[in-house]
Amino acid sequence: MADHCSFCDAHRPIDGTNMLVIGEDWLEFCRPCGETEKLINSRTGEEATIREVFDSGSQESGGAV
Repeated sequence: MADHCSFCDAHRPIDGTNMLVIGEDWLEFCRPCGETEKLINSRTGEEATIREVFDSGSQESGGAV
């Protein structure tokens, strides 16, 4: 992991980064951006923060991400 937030461009943020993979898109994010940046489902219009999507994937896979 590069430890580089792709949203705010922070290098080596204090809390580190997480990686969310959606299809072929890899989104690396820090804690603050994960809590504020939103993703929108183009089919349903549903909105969620990156962290919410990341956490829901973790729950669906039994905690392994």
